[in-house]
Amino acid sequence: MEEDIKNNSIYKNLKYKFDLITSNGGKSWLLALNWILVLEFLSSIIEYEFLDISKKYIEYVPDGLLKELLVALMIVLFIWYSIYNFIFMKKEQFFVFTLYLSVCFYLLVTHDLSFNLLFHNLNILEILKDGFGFYVIIQILLKVIIFYLIYKMIIALKNRNKIL
Repeated sequence: MEEDIKNNSIYKNLKYKFDLITSNGGKSWLLALNWILVLEFLSSIIEYEFLDISKKYIEYVPDGLLKELLVALMIVLFIWYSIYNFIFMKKEQFFVFTLYLSVCFYLLVTHDLSFNLLFHNLNILEILKDGFGFYVIIQILLKVIIFYLIYKMIIALKNRNKIL
């Protein structure tokens, strides 16, 4: 009995900390949206690394001047925004900064400028298409977390409307 109470307390404490980090306890829809997008980019990167079929969804940009200009523009924007973000350090700007970092990391790993792999990965029905394994377990875990964050984002939006 005492052990059940202790395990329940640990679970509640862990859930409280998770909610605090991901949605500020259901108060910040922007923070929840940020985590949803970051986790979805991470999920797409995992799919790209572990499944060969994922490469068919990517439209590669051939090496050339356009690709060099896009990479240079992203690097310049990243450096400029990093410096700007660290000088003024506003929370909303930090959310945009983390989204920018996740997009840059996604593009660096997958080379998918059309975001077709990301849109394919949003479809939850495609998870079990390639059999069951370690990849599927991780993807299901990420999808459950994303679904929970969508729930928290909806709660935060409802609470925001009550305050206004």
